[in-house]
Amino acid sequence: MFHLMPFSTGTPLVVLLLTTVLSLAGGANALGAWHEGFETPQTSWRDAGGDARYRILKHQRLQGDAHSGKGCEWLRLEGRGGSHVYVAHDVGRPPVIDELAPSAWVKSDRPGPQLYARIVLPRTIDKRTGRAVAAIIAGGAYTAVGRWQQLRLDGIPRLLTRQIHVLRMQLGPQVDGREAYLDAVLLNVYSGPGETNVWIDDLEVAGHVALGRERTVAPPAAAETWASLGIVRLPPPDQKKPPGPRRSVKLVGGVLLVDDRPMFPRVVQHCGEPLAALKKIGFNAVWLKSLPAPELLEEADRLGLWLICPPPRPVATASLAEITPSLDCVLVWDLGGELDEAELEATRVWARQVRAADRRGNRPVICRPMMDLRGYSRATDLLLLDRRPLGTSIEMADYAAWVGRRPLLASPGTPVWTTVQTQPNEALHGQLMALEPDRTPPLGVSSEQVRLLVYTAVAAGSRGLVFLSDSPLDAPDEDTRRRAMTLELINLELELIEPWAAAGRFAATAESNVPEVSGSVLRVDRAQLLLPIWSSPDAQCVPAKSASEALSLVVPGVPEASNAYLLTPSGVQPLRRKRIAGGVCVALGEFDLTAQVLLAHDPLIVGAVYRRVARSGRRAAELQRALAAHELKTVRSIAGLLAARTPVASSPARLDAARKSLQECDAKLAAGDLSGAALGARRTMRSLRLVKRSIWEAARRGLVSSATSPAALGFDTLPCHWRMVDRLAAGRFGMNMLGGGDFEDVGTMMRAGWQNLFHADPNVQTAVDLAPQSARSGRLGLRMTAAAADPRNPPAVVERPPVLLTSPTVDVEAGAIVCIHGWVRVPAPIEASTDGLLIVDSLGGEDLADRIGQTDGWRQFALYRAAPRSGPMCVTFSLSGLGEAWLDDVAIQVLGRPAATARR
Repeated sequence: MFHLMPFSTGTPLVVLLLTTVLSLAGGANALGAWHEGFETPQTSWRDAGGDARYRILKHQRLQGDAHSGKGCEWLRLEGRGGSHVYVAHDVGRPPVIDELAPSAWVKSDRPGPQLYARIVLPRTIDKRTGRAVAAIIAGGAYTAVGRWQQLRLDGIPRLLTRQIHVLRMQLGPQVDGREAYLDAVLLNVYSGPGETNVWIDDLEVAGHVALGRERTVAPPAAAETWASLGIVRLPPPDQKKPPGPRRSVKLVGGVLLVDDRPMFPRVVQHCGEPLAALKKIGFNAVWLKSLPAPELLEEADRLGLWLICPPPRPVATASLAEITPSLDCVLVWDLGGELDEAELEATRVWARQVRAADRRGNRPVICRPMMDLRGYSRATDLLLLDRRPLGTSIEMADYAAWVGRRPLLASPGTPVWTTVQTQPNEALHGQLMALEPDRTPPLGVSSEQVRLLVYTAVAAGSRGLVFLSDSPLDAPDEDTRRRAMTLELINLELELIEPWAAAGRFAATAESNVPEVSGSVLRVDRAQLLLPIWSSPDAQCVPAKSASEALSLVVPGVPEASNAYLLTPSGVQPLRRKRIAGGVCVALGEFDLTAQVLLAHDPLIVGAVYRRVARSGRRAAELQRALAAHELKTVRSIAGLLAARTPVASSPARLDAARKSLQECDAKLAAGDLSGAALGARRTMRSLRLVKRSIWEAARRGLVSSATSPAALGFDTLPCHWRMVDRLAAGRFGMNMLGGGDFEDVGTMMRAGWQNLFHADPNVQTAVDLAPQSARSGRLGLRMTAAAADPRNPPAVVERPPVLLTSPTVDVEAGAIVCIHGWVRVPAPIEASTDGLLIVDSLGGEDLADRIGQTDGWRQFALYRAAPRSGPMCVTFSLSGLGEAWLDDVAIQVLGRPAATARR
């Protein structure tokens, strides 16, 4: 989360990034060290403000209770609400260098105090205030209640680089990190409601180099408006553009109209890149986390890019001032994400205030609720659906069902947008880092997987796509370049079908001669669009071979005069069709994972499509060629690394076929045959998919499920998976640390700490008990059940899991490999949900959960996880819908460390 917050007079504007940084052991290799031992009577920490309501009750130097020497500084404060109260200490303003590392020894009667560094960027002046901009970087947090603990902050240059991207999102591309210096060390001394005592000693700054001159900073401005997560300064009243005609934005029948023309938003999250770079990739809108600075507004207006951002938010229930023309480039107002029932009323009030203040623009409002979709759909105009299946146990077919069924929880007719994952989820990244802290994990997902998500969402009726991005798309690394090319190509494809994506109505489902392939038909006046999609099992990990043989689909309801055309950004190809019983049969010679098939007879529509393809053809072919070349290089490298591990006899031949197809692509591109070049690139990718899938399946063969090993949830991470297998083979698992997992006695379970968490739902009846028929071993096993309160009218979708069973916690050390295992039986399909029974460990979280549907008898589950930090962990069993699940023999074991570990 990002905050703009004021400090006392004489300090700079600060942008606070609440990034958790683990406290690292050991000292810095310091050029010099600045030290404060707190031995004199005069206090030196000063109140620096915060968002809580607080009073500092006591603040003085004490003698005799120090970490070292005789003296320390002590504060007692009382507070409520908010999350932070800062005290600041001047340290002489040393420049930011690699060795710079502040630290302090802290003792408290509550956990939570945290160390921060305030870094000033003297070359960046906020034009709105005339003050230098500063960033706050978070360090270690206090956990050793009642004992002295050193809090450190290492790696400041690296963390500052990340924050500069954040600052550019808010202040524009001119943010300059050169000549940055440490202005002060901060300590958040607030640990929640009530009184907190904090003792501080031995403040030190390693790598301290004194500056030759002091720097001055202007005082903070007075006029501020509260936003949802801090203080955000609004753009000044527009002085360049007088109120007048503007591009109209309205929502009519679920269709977004801009100047009365349907628009399909292709939105990307902003990560500090120049907006021109995002425009070049093909996006027509950018999602911001806060109100934009005037410079960013001007850039968006100049480029013709729409913005989506939070609206102004007033204090309490005060009305908003009229929104000025300076924000005319805002397309939709964002009212926040991860919302539940507790925030519904506040969101409803905010939406009313925004509509009253935006009478001139009357733009739609959107939010991303986690619960109570019906309530939020009545408060806002649009809902954003967010699910990230890549690198998880969520099958693509289940993802498609979720995207299609989730809107049933909202008010009928509510239009939805859908997020599109473009990078591995944070939980997977965290597990890879915990397994191998000294290696940089792969940061990409395949272009085919992103395309599957896009086509699935459009086919399900999503009226806009928000491409998720955690890092800048203009970075020079290989993973980012591949990601940017993937998104540019997909944007070209989406431009081609915008009339159907923006305003098309679902007309029918087309069945094919391949079970894994089906297609949705979207209809607009005088034309239909067929979107066939290949949903193979485990495609969220590694997509399977596509149907290179002839594919045929039967499309119902097609007018007799309609012709069929295969659309790609590189060309238009007429297709064979014939009328049969049930509709029109359309044949595709070589089907990839997805396709676009136009069914139309109007020559004006067909001509418009040809003209659009002519504009994008060469660039699309070049992008497909570049992506195929990148994929060939990556697959060849990983296949070589794993040749001894997973010898796949056909891999060399398929790699050679991919190389030859890429050569054919190059020849066609040089000759100006754009359709032929694109076909050569697709054939290259198909051969490489066969190689990747074969190698992945060989690694997957020894696992209980795809969720068992986090590093086996994709192809690029398989080398990490095999190194983990080596660690497992070299070590030995210890005793079971989980009490009550045999489910033989309720009293034993309760004493151990098992908890059954109920979610009250009048439409669902639940039960958790021990039953003889649920036993795999021993006398009893655990049974979880959820049933419709009215069996004659069961809910089509259950919004939240009816039953949650959580285990006792088990303490693990940082870096340890943990195995959570047991047995489960699901006698019948779980209805009203696509997730079945979820097994969620607290180290990997729900993103890495195992999802189990109907089983053939008892099925074992096993999850190998690495502990990113020392502390407690647990496992939760979540029955996501209506049905029954049995559990038995659940255990948690920790891998012992071998005497010597061979590094491969």
